[in-house]
Amino acid sequence: MSKTSMPERLIPGPWWWWSLLLGFGSLIGLSTVTDIDLALSARFYAPDVGWRYAEAWGWRWLFEFGLRPTIVMACGAFVVLIGSWLRPAWVQYRRACLVLVLAVALGPGLVVNGILKPYWGRPRPRHVAMFGGAQAYHPWWRPGGPGSGKSFPSGHAAMGFAMIAGAVLIPQRHGRWRRAALGAAFGYGWLVGCGRIVQGGHFFSDVAWSGVIVVLITFVLWWRLLARPLPGG
Repeated sequence: MSKTSMPERLIPGPWWWWSLLLGFGSLIGLSTVTDIDLALSARFYAPDVGWRYAEAWGWRWLFEFGLRPTIVMACGAFVVLIGSWLRPAWVQYRRACLVLVLAVALGPGLVVNGILKPYWGRPRPRHVAMFGGAQAYHPWWRPGGPGSGKSFPSGHAAMGFAMIAGAVLIPQRHGRWRRAALGAAFGYGWLVGCGRIVQGGHFFSDVAWSGVIVVLITFVLWWRLLARPLPGG
């Protein structure tokens, strides 16, 4: 296999990236000019019982085990990445596996959980006064600083959206499967994010921003490592 054959087969059209970012951007814009964050969270909260569906088995299962598909994907890619220096037949998968590992490590790992969540300081829905907490509500664009909360953005949703990094690596000759995988990855990220909204762990905009961050990082990695040949292969 030539050095450029894999990148050529892995190129999703620019419309795909821009469509995702435009969609997420529209939702973020909606959360900026309306009160959808508070309105949507209010649907799952009642003063007498709290977050009424927080312990429902489906949402609880997603919270406890919903990260595992992404962890398995990243760990599998890491094994193949390391093994590519031992098995010549795996060399052709080296850069694709590097994209997967870095997408998870940099997106949900570094940017979301390592930088933004601990330092942005947005209180979670269950911690704001409107929903029985003691803190004031902060819109997503108004950081509260370290120690004020870890709602922005959603780590669980970011891990769900990270499945997009795996879906985009399906070769173009499997177009139908690739589209199905992309749709499933996109839907899975939203499903995990919805679970956190229902549980009072995150606002709608937290989930949307997680998607933006993961898609942008995946795009940069794809562009730098797969869309064009690297010096030396």
